[in-house]
Amino acid sequence: MTKVKAATAYKRLPFTHREYVGVAELRKLNPQTGKIPIALFGDEVLFDSSLILRRLDAEQPSPPLIAEDPATAARQYLLEDWSDESLYWYVQALRWSDKNEPLTLAENRKFVPAPFRLFAKPILRRLVGKQPQAQGLGRLPDEMLIAELALRLDNLVTLLAQDPFFYADKPSVADFAIYGVSTTGFSGATPEFAEAFTSRPALVEWRSRMDAAISC
Repeated sequence: MTKVKAATAYKRLPFTHREYVGVAELRKLNPQTGKIPIALFGDEVLFDSSLILRRLDAEQPSPPLIAEDPATAARQYLLEDWSDESLYWYVQALRWSDKNEPLTLAENRKFVPAPFRLFAKPILRRLVGKQPQAQGLGRLPDEMLIAELALRLDNLVTLLAQDPFFYADKPSVADFAIYGVSTTGFSGATPEFAEAFTSRPALVEWRSRMDAAISC
């Protein structure tokens, strides 16, 4: 969700955001995957954050969310996909670890409809908590998961090199994807992620540049 909101703000496009969508409405809007984010463009429903960002670029080409150079654009698309399909699961695996699960449940309880909040724990575990296990990273021992995450964050520092953003001097889909996942990592339920991220000044400075680009 943060990925889409940040990219929309960067393009200075007006939008209305709803934090909560009921299960029945979600299934109606997105019967294909039943997941968020969902964006409404008039009567058209679009789901999947990457597809939504492509549509934002079509609606408002400037500033672009992808580099003009095809080789650079390819790298940005690949990094966006890696963030959505790999880095995301590092954060989710940490969120649903035995140590952090109580914090995650407390953080997400508000999204369960009031009549069902007494049953929030089993509902959230069934709908979300088992996903990192199924993906695989959730089966790693915590110390191994954290060590692997540290290597991936080091990779991001290397990829930034001398550029202010990933492969470019302006934010792209890659930046917004990583920005969104790292925002979740700073939510409070994954202190290990926050500690690993903030111990790398290059990533902290990159997030500051992203904040500035979004709020300008």
